[in-house]
Amino acid sequence: MIISDGKWVKDYYDDNELHFYRKRKSIFKKKTKFQEVELVELPAIGEVLIIDEELQSAKMDEHIYHETLVHPAMISNENPKKVLILGGGEGATLREVLKYQSVELAVMVDIDAELVEFFHHNMPHWHLGAFDDPRTELALIDGKEYLEKTSHQFDVIIIDLTSGFTERMQEEFEPILNLYSKEFYALCKSKLAPNGIVAVQAFELTPLDWSEHAVLYRTMSSAFSRVTSYSTFIPSFYTNWGFLIASNRKDAAELSPEEMEQRIQTRDLTNKLKSFSGQNFLGMKSMPKDLQANLQRPGTVIEDNKPIKVYPKEDHNQ
Repeated sequence: MIISDGKWVKDYYDDNELHFYRKRKSIFKKKTKFQEVELVELPAIGEVLIIDEELQSAKMDEHIYHETLVHPAMISNENPKKVLILGGGEGATLREVLKYQSVELAVMVDIDAELVEFFHHNMPHWHLGAFDDPRTELALIDGKEYLEKTSHQFDVIIIDLTSGFTERMQEEFEPILNLYSKEFYALCKSKLAPNGIVAVQAFELTPLDWSEHAVLYRTMSSAFSRVTSYSTFIPSFYTNWGFLIASNRKDAAELSPEEMEQRIQTRDLTNKLKSFSGQNFLGMKSMPKDLQANLQRPGTVIEDNKPIKVYPKEDHNQ
């Protein structure tokens, strides 16, 4: 949880850990129809986007997060032409997708028009003109509603939602859960082209904090036959962040580092990627033995219109 006052931004982890950042200035602060948004400048890590008291992106290292989210799925697809992005209001996910010359249509769906409008017109150094690319189509509606109505079949679907789970969701259903449910992932699957791939940002993934990621892993596995977990360290998050890619026919786990590098070169991406590489991705998929075992344990699968029941912590001692 982020607490932002006049001089300091306080990043509250738990009752035993609190990080302080000196605030240089507040660039933008607004309560939109859907969420509380603040963009602040911190001397330590630069511009930081905070949504509903959670740090979402820091300009210093957002490329690590967004390259890790986007490129495993995009590179794994033989010829991505149509791509759907759910969320990603600042436009950085869209920016990464549009690095592929094969992309003919990139649809970005975000329910918060005010947030998208602000970043589009005031923060071009984040999206690098992605909103104005002729291949871009914006849909400022609910992601599930868009999927239910669209006739497109997408080669890649990237889900970059800001909302995480809360303790209240253990007892009480909240609508955001329907964007993480097995029914929602089945809907995503129905909108994929043959060999299509879904990529999801999937919360913290460490030997001590893996429960939320495991819930998403199990839920996606109920809809897809192949699901791969991977993670990378995000400096501004001070932790390893997890991601998932899912498909029914192929996934990035089948590509060797050499094959990924060949595709990176063939698609003219070598000088467009700051951090991601085939060898780098091999390390992202590697995880400790106990963490691998924990992800395979039975547990919660999210269903439409139901609380998730076992949040926040599963029993890590079993």
